[in-house]
Amino acid sequence: MSHSTTMRKASRGLVAGALVATLLAAGASSALAEPTPPSAQDVQRAQGAVKSAERSVASMEVRLAQLSAETDAAELKVQQAGEAYNRAVVDADAAQQASDDAVARSTEAAATAEDARRQLVAIAREVARSGGSTDLLQALLSSDGFQDVARRTTALDRISGKADEAVQTYRATQLVATTLAERATEAAAASKAAKASAAEALAAAEQAQTDAVAAQTAASAERDGLITSLAAARQTSAEVERARQDFVDQQRREREEAAARAAALRPVVAPPTTPVAPPATGGGTTAPPATTTPPVPTTPPATTTPPPVVAPPVVTPPVTPPAPSNPYGLGTGRSRGSAAGGAAALAWAQTKTGLPYIWGGVGPDGYDCSGLSMGAWRTAGVNLARTTRDQYKQVLKISYNELRPGDLVFWSTDPNNPDAIYHVAIWAGGGQIMEASKPGDPLRTTGMRWGNTMPFAGRP
Repeated sequence: MSHSTTMRKASRGLVAGALVATLLAAGASSALAEPTPPSAQDVQRAQGAVKSAERSVASMEVRLAQLSAETDAAELKVQQAGEAYNRAVVDADAAQQASDDAVARSTEAAATAEDARRQLVAIAREVARSGGSTDLLQALLSSDGFQDVARRTTALDRISGKADEAVQTYRATQLVATTLAERATEAAAASKAAKASAAEALAAAEQAQTDAVAAQTAASAERDGLITSLAAARQTSAEVERARQDFVDQQRREREEAAARAAALRPVVAPPTTPVAPPATGGGTTAPPATTTPPVPTTPPATTTPPPVVAPPVVTPPVTPPAPSNPYGLGTGRSRGSAAGGAAALAWAQTKTGLPYIWGGVGPDGYDCSGLSMGAWRTAGVNLARTTRDQYKQVLKISYNELRPGDLVFWSTDPNNPDAIYHVAIWAGGGQIMEASKPGDPLRTTGMRWGNTMPFAGRP
C-alpha cells in the first residue's frame, strides 16, 4: 500500500471520527430523542478538525525527515573532526622532526666551533712559547678574546698565516653555531605549538563525538514522541507508525543513493580537442590548395573618379588562454600497485575486522580510516600518505567504472576540493567497502555509500 493511499484512508477515518464525535455531542442531552442530521455548521467544524489534524501530521512528518538529516550531519562532523586531528598529528610529527634535525645541526656546529677554538688556543700557546705577546695570549684565552683578536690588527700582524686562518675559521664556525642554535630554539617552540594544536584537535574531535551521540539520543527521543503522536492522530499503533516511518526513511535514502550512484558511474567524457592541421611534407608530392580566381567584371568602368579606397583597420582577435588543467582530474596522480597487490591489501585490511576505530590509529590495536588504507597498502609494497586528503592527491584518479578490489574511495563535502575530504575506504568489490568508519563502529565490510563521493576513485 502506497504512502499517499495510507494518508487518504487516514484522512477519511479522521473525517468519520470527527463527524461521529460531533453527533454524539449533539445528542448527549437527548439520548432518546429522534436523531437529527448534522447541521452545516457541524460538518464545517468536523472538516476543520480534519484539516487541522492533517496539517499536524504533515508537520510531524517534515520534522521526522529533518531529524534524520540532523543525525547524518552529526556523523559527518565527527568524521571531519577526525580528519582535522589527523592533519594536526601529521603537522606535529613534521614539526618534531624539524626540531630534531635543527638540534642535531646545532650540536654539530657547536662541536665544530669548539674544535676551532681549541686549535686557536693551541696556536696562541705556541706563540707564547716562542716569545710572542702575553697580551695576545691573554686575549685568546679570555671569554671574548677572539673578538678582541679580530680587532687588534697589530697583534694579528705578529701571528702567522696559520693563526690568522684559525681565527677566521673560529669566527665563521661560531657564527654558524649561534645561528643554528637560534633555529633549534625556534623549531622546538614550533614543535611545542604543533603538539598543542594536535591536542586541541583531539579534544575537538572527542567533543564532536560526544555532541553527536547527544544529538542522536535527543533526535531518537523526539522521533519516538512524534511517532506516538502520529499514531494517535491516525488512530493506529506506535508500532505501525514506526514501521511506516522507517520505510519512508529507507525509501528516501535509497532514492538519494541511486541518484548518487548513477552520477558516479556516468561515463566520463574527455573534453573535445581542437584538431591541428598536419605540417606540410617536402618533396613536392603534395599539391597546393586550389585557389578560386574571382570573375572579371564585364561592366565598363564609371566615367567619374571613384573615391579613394580605405582599407578597414586590422582587428586582431583576442587570444583566449587555455583553461587550466585540473591537477586532480581523471588520470592524474600515480599508481605503483597491481591488481594482485590490491587484492592483498584488501585481504590484509579484512583481517582487522572487528578492531575498534581509534582517533589517529595506525595499528595494531585499532585504526582510523586513512590509517587502515595506509597499513593495507604498505603490505603490498606501496607507501601512502597519512591523511585522506594527501592520499587522494597521491593516487591515480580512475573512473568508478574501473574499480577493482583494493582501490580507494573518498568522501568530501566539496567534490571539487580535495582539502575537504573527510573519509576513505577500501573497495571490496560487489558494491562493498572495507572501512574504519567512526568511533563506536568496529572495522567492517559494509555496503558502498555513493553520496558525497569525490568525482574519481583512487588506485595506489
